[in-house]
Amino acid sequence: MKKIEKSSLFLKEHLSLFQCPICQNPFTEVGQQQLICSHQHSFNLSKKGTVHFLMKPPHNEYDTEMLQSRRKIAQDQLWHPLLKAVFDIISNKEGTLLDVGCGEGSHIHHLFKMGLRGTQIGFDISKDAIQLAAAEYTEAFWCVADLAHSPFAAQKYDTILNILSPSNYMEFDRLMKEGGQLIKAVPGEHYLKEIRELSDQQTKPYSNEDVVNKFYEHFPDGERINVQYEHDLDKELIPDLLEMTPLGWRLGKEVKQKAINQPFTKITVDMVLLVGTK
Repeated sequence: MKKIEKSSLFLKEHLSLFQCPICQNPFTEVGQQQLICSHQHSFNLSKKGTVHFLMKPPHNEYDTEMLQSRRKIAQDQLWHPLLKAVFDIISNKEGTLLDVGCGEGSHIHHLFKMGLRGTQIGFDISKDAIQLAAAEYTEAFWCVADLAHSPFAAQKYDTILNILSPSNYMEFDRLMKEGGQLIKAVPGEHYLKEIRELSDQQTKPYSNEDVVNKFYEHFPDGERINVQYEHDLDKELIPDLLEMTPLGWRLGKEVKQKAINQPFTKITVDMVLLVGTK
């Protein structure tokens, strides 16, 4: 079965999970190549089986080179201990999961390999990211979308993943079922500290206090779980590590070259998982 045919079948079976991002009305029809709402707004399915829900061109810094670097780093298992912690937290492993800002799809893919089942949907504002995800991973439905103009229906999602991605708590509340979970991952103080230490301008430690406080405003009974570990890094992946993160983008050429010539062998992952239940 071609990818576009598989996606068309998925949409027919899961049409209630979506809504039109233009008028917020339900979708009522799925053709071979189109998704149509009750007000006749239509969205095309691509040959790779994705849907582009954006209503205007996005502003993002994600190009294909950066996304490919992220995939290489993911395939080197940098995120595996973090994702093991996420997997253990997910209470309904056969429910409907939405990955907000899914990038090139590696997180859902690894969670699936660990045993996550049910329905998985990943979306990102970057078309390049979704094309990479759809080209490589078939266990989820992938779409280009904006959280501010969401194409997802209300109270349909058991789990929302929000890993290193912006939040919209009003929208999360609208999307989550009663008893549903939001799992948000934010950097800790020592996140990728080896890259931070390359910069002479690093004068004070990173703080996630504002982000964490905002979470607790919406989930006062939320849970906080710290995940910290060191990852053995292949020196050949140093350029990809610097390319995949804004911490690396801010470094000058000379500093980057020094890191490549004198590579560190370990990288620190320090993350805070914030878990809220509706």
